[in-house]
Amino acid sequence: MKEDRLYKDVDLLYELKSSSTFAFRVLFDKYSRKIYAFSIGYLKCKEEAEEIVQEVFLKIWNARQEISTQKSFESYLFTIAKNAILNTIRKSNYHKAFIEYAKLHPGKNILLDEELDFNELDRAYKKSIEKLPPKRKEIFQLSREKAMSNAEIADYLGISAKTVENQMTSALADIKKNLRSLGFSGIIFFELFL
Repeated sequence: MKEDRLYKDVDLLYELKSSSTFAFRVLFDKYSRKIYAFSIGYLKCKEEAEEIVQEVFLKIWNARQEISTQKSFESYLFTIAKNAILNTIRKSNYHKAFIEYAKLHPGKNILLDEELDFNELDRAYKKSIEKLPPKRKEIFQLSREKAMSNAEIADYLGISAKTVENQMTSALADIKKNLRSLGFSGIIFFELFL
């Protein structure tokens, strides 16, 4: 019998909350192959699937004190994996769409170096998010990174759906303003991806 089968998740989670690297290793050994198989089924790329496994377990380690011992750990893992996969697909699609737009509009001189330009715009977008007021930033990230609806965010944060809607409108306006300062490429990035 394999070592990881000897331990129950709930016991390992209590140990993990105390920063046990042993418990972390057992959980990793128990679930990493499942997360990898789940990821590669969507991404069809070995490297991206491996990155998802690393990202999921890094999040587990960083959030170890907040992990519930009352809920299914496996479900929690796969929720994190699903969101990471969606973000990977979204980013890949954004990049492809941006490059395709540039190719279809060569006269607009959007890009000198397509790859570099996209990466610069992506960095500018991430900096714009970091500049948002804390509550607005949290709402924006729950919407875009966790793919939560306005109603789900409102319920999660204990605020009204209208407040969420207003904060999202303000967040998008702030981000658009920052990207617009980069010129035409920034406007296109905003229109294509947000």
